[in-house]
Amino acid sequence: MIYCKEISIPANTQATAPYKGQVDVVEGIVKRVWIRWRWGSADLAGCAIFRAGFQVWPTSGNEWFTSSIHETVFDELYKIGDEPLHLIVRAYNLDDTFPHKLWVGFSVIRPKYTQGLMEFMEFISGGGGA
Repeated sequence: MIYCKEISIPANTQATAPYKGQVDVVEGIVKRVWIRWRWGSADLAGCAIFRAGFQVWPTSGNEWFTSSIHETVFDELYKIGDEPLHLIVRAYNLDDTFPHKLWVGFSVIRPKYTQGLMEFMEFISGGGGA
């Protein structure tokens, strides 16, 4: 399941008082994260992703994914097992004239629903049964 959101960051939004966008998700394991900046942000913006008040990505804390023409994509194994069932994207925009947009996406698998399917796929691929 992929959960995503486009976030518009107002002009002059400082990193000390970032804009906050919420992406609702479900219980499961975040397997992949995408961050895509819309054209024109020219290293003027950045984002970090939080859950329950703690920075999750970038993992190093107090850092930002800065805007780029390149998409940021990475694999992850981050468990969401209880409330809150959302991620908060905090973002800044140093452009004093224009808002800037980013798109974030999270691939979440739900093991308790997919476990039977994974076992079946392993079986039919020759990995199980007599």
